[in-house]
Amino acid sequence: MKLALVNILDVSEVSPMGLAYIATYLREHMGFENTKIIDINAENVWKGIKRYSPDVVGISSMTITYSKAMELAKRIKQELNIPCLIGGPHISTLPSSLSDDFDLGIVGEGEQTMLELIQLYEKYGEFQKEKLREIKGLVYHNNGKVSVTEKRDLVLPLDKIPVPDRSFLNPLYFRDKGIFFTDRTGREAHVLTARGCPYRCVFCSTSVLWQKVRYHSVEHVCREVNELIDKYKVNAIQIWDDIFTINKKRLREIADAFKKEGINEKVEFSCQPRANLIDDELCEILKEMGVIAVSFGFESGSDKILNYLKAGSVTVEQNKTAIKTCKKHGLKVFGSFMFGSPGETSEDIGQTSDLIDFMKDNDVDLVWAFISTPFPATEFWAVAKSRGKVNDDNMDWDILSHSYVENQLLLDDSVDKAEFKRLFEEAKQRIYVYFERRYWHYSIGWMLKQGIANPKRGLEVLLKILKIKTGFKG
Repeated sequence: MKLALVNILDVSEVSPMGLAYIATYLREHMGFENTKIIDINAENVWKGIKRYSPDVVGISSMTITYSKAMELAKRIKQELNIPCLIGGPHISTLPSSLSDDFDLGIVGEGEQTMLELIQLYEKYGEFQKEKLREIKGLVYHNNGKVSVTEKRDLVLPLDKIPVPDRSFLNPLYFRDKGIFFTDRTGREAHVLTARGCPYRCVFCSTSVLWQKVRYHSVEHVCREVNELIDKYKVNAIQIWDDIFTINKKRLREIADAFKKEGINEKVEFSCQPRANLIDDELCEILKEMGVIAVSFGFESGSDKILNYLKAGSVTVEQNKTAIKTCKKHGLKVFGSFMFGSPGETSEDIGQTSDLIDFMKDNDVDLVWAFISTPFPATEFWAVAKSRGKVNDDNMDWDILSHSYVENQLLLDDSVDKAEFKRLFEEAKQRIYVYFERRYWHYSIGWMLKQGIANPKRGLEVLLKILKIKTGFKG
């Protein structure tokens, strides 16, 4: 049999590493070689599927792409009449939303579940309902209802998951290009050294997906990074851990290993730390291992809102201290803000604008601004659901696919939407102006991509940037 794993996330800088993990796991644990990743960033997905002619298709989908996943699955069923599976964050956080377009969904970590499914299909030539209930971590249709099987145990130790074979990915991800966080041209890759996060932010579903923090061994991390250097000539790596700096002792071990093997002299890294964990010692360790840039979720300049968003684990003052400490040690600092969270007032937004001013004065390299968006299995989702803005079934998932100010789902009814829009646009303009050099570079690439997909939106962005750069007020 042949298996096609399909990536439908149209973001050319983000490789479908989750699918590479599954393809590698199938090969390593059962010798299954007939897996192909069909990637929207590299080819026409439908033509790629037909050309490969698989026996089974598996689609990975976030909530923002679930409508696209359903459309593709419907076409697969109608024209090819082969089983179509769904995996990824959306179905893992909201199994009840399994569409009739899919035969079944994989809930949670997918490697072992997919292996057992492929073994089942190879044995019987189909996914027999009476056999599916024996496989953990599944959701499937059963007599007109959606059935969910027993929860699958997490993979422990995490090194049971082999280093992903990136030859399953399209070579486009390893071309020479301008690397944003290094300001140089080279080859870039992404690495996960751990799975999970111990924090419980109200907007994030990571704790549902990964449940607890698990680490790859230092040896595993070094093996993966060395393979990227030797085989793919990579010189820049983004560490994709939700929070890379949780365990300072482990960081020290990684830094020592990188220095011993000379990795820190061959590769520049970026990572995502957390403001409440930043101190001089941690920054020194990051610098030693080759980290040159860090990215924070600053979220808000209001302690009231930040306390709500991050469950009391970070303060605005800690964010400020983290910025100063990182800059003192020569690290580039990036970050993001969320606007329109439940309970946020005009005064809170003003405090966020003040924090943006602080960042400009303290040489932060770039920040982004987003509209708060509810996703399944988060407290945000529960709030939006209680207000009738979202539901678990039969909704238009495309309303979550962008963060335009016109599509506000969490803003309190007591807040004037026109005033919110004015304040949000004002904050974004500050960002454009304060971080002009970097934002201009970032926006051009984004604008070109969006302009092709959505000419009207692309034109709006172009006009806004030109107004800011020229000072035109009309």
